[in-house]
Amino acid sequence: MKNMLVLLLLLLCGQATANPLPSLAPGKLSPHKLFFSSETQPEENFDVWNIDGGYAYQVFDSVDLYVGARVNNSQLNNQSGFLSGVSYKINEHFTLKSTLRSFKVSPEDGQPDTTGFAAEVSSRVKITESLDLHATLDYQEWQQGIEVGIGFRF
Repeated sequence: MKNMLVLLLLLLCGQATANPLPSLAPGKLSPHKLFFSSETQPEENFDVWNIDGGYAYQVFDSVDLYVGARVNNSQLNNQSGFLSGVSYKINEHFTLKSTLRSFKVSPEDGQPDTTGFAAEVSSRVKITESLDLHATLDYQEWQQGIEVGIGFRF
């Protein structure tokens, strides 16, 4: 009896089918994006990275709003936290971004954690298919920084 019941259930389950999802209109991309980026933190040791990841939504053809999180692996001044901002793609080669982020600094020397806000404006110029020139202006309550560099995309 059990065997018959199991066979009957298997036959009924085998009849399930799925319908394909409708495709987007030709030439129209989804306004939803996931982003992931990483860069070194030059004011500390060589092996310190900021890794940003999150969700972006295209409001207009060249304007994206985004929210995400930043992870930092610094042993001295870890500034991991949340971020949000606006990205504006002026043309195929030039992008301008502004970011507001909150962070929590967790020093290892036993001092209490502190929180804060930072603002960042950055631009990126695509020189070739795999070479970028970027500039960043970063402002925090206790420090300001300007960074100019060359990045290689792969």
